[in-house]
Amino acid sequence: MREAAGEIEAVALVPAAPEDVYAFLSDLANHWRLMDREVDVLELDGTPPDQAIVRLRGPVGVRRTVRTRMTATKNPRLIIGSAELGDGTRARVSWTLAGRLGDTRVRLAAEVEHASAFDRLLLALGGRAWLRRRFAFALERLAERFATPPTTPPQSPQQA
Repeated sequence: MREAAGEIEAVALVPAAPEDVYAFLSDLANHWRLMDREVDVLELDGTPPDQAIVRLRGPVGVRRTVRTRMTATKNPRLIIGSAELGDGTRARVSWTLAGRLGDTRVRLAAEVEHASAFDRLLLALGGRAWLRRRFAFALERLAERFATPPTTPPQSPQQA
């Protein structure tokens, strides 16, 4: 069953070449460096990691444990994975990278392939918006990771 509302997505411009962004994202362990306190990594599997178990902490005390897995990659443009919950809810997750004048446009998207009745309710009651905010936060952290630290202008001898 496909969700009628379509994909959950966020897009951002990252100040780095697609090859550099892809190199970072192709290691699943790095994905969790982009998350906040609402996502806990419980387990990473593989060398380098290509599977994980994570716990999501949503609004009003909702907790969901998700098994993620990288399923396909195309260097340096695409990373595809899956996210599955124990109740049968499944989503396809993708990172799409496109060069833009020395930067990279990154699109992070999830398409729900099947959702349990409980997860359909959660998505309808704000879960989509919550996930969209988590995606936007992750892309903001990704951009910060590649941002050049500001340089301070040299001081003149009179200022020193």
